[in-house]
Amino acid sequence: MLDLLQQVYFLKQLPRTGWLFAGVVQPESVAEHSFATTWLALLLTETINGDLPAQGLTAPLARAQVMEIALVHDLAESILTDLPKRSTQLLGAHLKHGAEANAMQQLFHAIPNGDHYIQSWQAYADGATPEARLVRDADKLEMVHQALRYEQGGQRNLADFWQHHQWNYPISKQVFEQLQRLRSA
Repeated sequence: MLDLLQQVYFLKQLPRTGWLFAGVVQPESVAEHSFATTWLALLLTETINGDLPAQGLTAPLARAQVMEIALVHDLAESILTDLPKRSTQLLGAHLKHGAEANAMQQLFHAIPNGDHYIQSWQAYADGATPEARLVRDADKLEMVHQALRYEQGGQRNLADFWQHHQWNYPISKQVFEQLQRLRSA
């Protein structure tokens, strides 16, 4: 348990690399991003569960599963580090995914019910469940929100963070459009 806690600690120290490459001084840590992603995913879950048909669902999202996936979604980075988009493009998504899967095995091999957490991460990586797809949306939306905050603080050169997003839920697209309007204001 303490070994895993140490890995979580590393995420508190690990800056998000994409922000560094964009010139952000003292960018958020991976842990800060994961915390905000978890909260955003929970808030999106409440909205979606309040109007399932409008979001294309027939059954409510499981809150606990959403939160669990959000908490583990970047945990492999405590071993692998936060690989920026350019690294993933060079290595290929398949190689990055394999390295993350190996990291998750290392992290959870000695943890009771560790396979369950690995499966939650795998669901996220594959976008295999409605909950995982929601966390994927929340992950991107949190990043866009952070880009907005950095831009509001005077940072430039963040246009790439706003581009090429596809959303799994209509509410995610609506939140993104709200963020874009705030950016234009």
